[in-house]
Amino acid sequence: MDRPQPLYGAEALRALDRRTIDALKIPSIALMKRAGRAAFARLLERWPDAGSVQVFCGGGNNGGDGYVIAALAAQKQIPVTVYACVAPEALKGDALRACDYARSEGVRIVTSLEDLDNTGEDTVIVDALLGTGFSGELRGAVAPAVEHINASPGPVLAVDIPSGLSADTGSAGQAVCADVTVTFIGRKLGLYCGRGPALSGEILFESLGAPEQVYTEVTPLAQRFDGASIQRLPARAADAYKNQFGHVLVVGGDSGTGGAALMAAESAARAGAGLVSLATHPQHLVASLTRRPEVMAHPVISGQELEPLLEMPDVIAVGPGLGRAPWGEQLLARAGRAGVPLVLDADALNILAGGRVLAGVRRHDWVLTPHVGEAARLLGCGTGDVLADPRAAAIAIQKKFSGVVVLKGAGTLIAHPSGVDLIKGGNPGMASGGMGDLLTGVIAALIGQHMTPLEAARLAVWLHGEAGDRAAADGQRGLLATDLLPHIRKLVD
Repeated sequence: MDRPQPLYGAEALRALDRRTIDALKIPSIALMKRAGRAAFARLLERWPDAGSVQVFCGGGNNGGDGYVIAALAAQKQIPVTVYACVAPEALKGDALRACDYARSEGVRIVTSLEDLDNTGEDTVIVDALLGTGFSGELRGAVAPAVEHINASPGPVLAVDIPSGLSADTGSAGQAVCADVTVTFIGRKLGLYCGRGPALSGEILFESLGAPEQVYTEVTPLAQRFDGASIQRLPARAADAYKNQFGHVLVVGGDSGTGGAALMAAESAARAGAGLVSLATHPQHLVASLTRRPEVMAHPVISGQELEPLLEMPDVIAVGPGLGRAPWGEQLLARAGRAGVPLVLDADALNILAGGRVLAGVRRHDWVLTPHVGEAARLLGCGTGDVLADPRAAAIAIQKKFSGVVVLKGAGTLIAHPSGVDLIKGGNPGMASGGMGDLLTGVIAALIGQHMTPLEAARLAVWLHGEAGDRAAADGQRGLLATDLLPHIRKLVD
């Protein structure tokens, strides 16, 4: 099993740069030239027939990388122009040295967007305006430059990070939307969460020769897991029987929302649970038995009727289609007192946020799975606050409620007592109803198969995203949650 990849913030990245320069015993301009060469090689690899190159350079080291790229393009006799947001005579240090290098190769440098040649689809745009130290709003000449880049018809390569994107949080206002981002030395958390996945395009990593020891001295913000670094379920013995693989009870499905609870139950079964029960509103009983007879459906009209069912399961998933009416509150209150692990989703989280049910409860053995809106309600803040720093929000929820918190998104964050994990997967086609219900069922099924809540959350998020990608192979629009079930079944083995 591979190790997870560390994800860093701006402060840690500065430390990595310093330690790399010291370890390699090279001047900083040499490291800048390595970065420029690596990015230019990727440019040629991706767009070998580039008709021209336009490089947008800021005044810092990121701009210096851009000047190196421009010089290398000129050496290859590719027509190249630099737009300088900061006049060359105002540059200092390595950025000035890189600019002089570009000038020595005959690169044309302009300081007005109007002086740029018209671009076509074969013009590669290089974004080297702002680096990992950026925060706040775009200022000065950078804002119109970003607007110009995003309006250009040609592809965009971002150097280290798209300009306007926060390396620490993945938040962004106005920002470059890149097709490819070539990032150096350390992977940035902001590329993988928040707005990062939408703005970064394909992310390519270049270590620039940084030795392994420099990474042991710097603390990352998170760890990125993928299919190769996540703990999987063991193979089943030839004489296995159903009671070895957990009994999952799904609680939910108020009047009119029975499908959510049934999908959670079915996904638990497809993810390998030995037994699956469903406690739902009586009106959904016939449909549940018709849709999935393997799920043991029970009609319940009150928390009291749920009580006998709580003696059976090894894990309980509460929330899909639960609603926020007294019926849902009663069921959550009773389920919350059961002595088995819990997975809370959807309206179970909204009821929890209201403070009347399970008030003040902290459990090490539950998994909370909020999306951004539910996270905001759990924290008593606005969704904008969560989007501004998803990692901080996930940590805050975990500290408030304990257990494991799965903050869902294009880069899903998993907060736990030892830190934060990130799993990037899935696609925009999964922005449809029922997807979260499936994830709830999968997490519960994996806990029932003797995974810890954290192990189950990691594997379930990866399975869910990978299944979504496979299901979307023929197109993303119109993708339904139940389209993922056959893929979940194959992947979980």
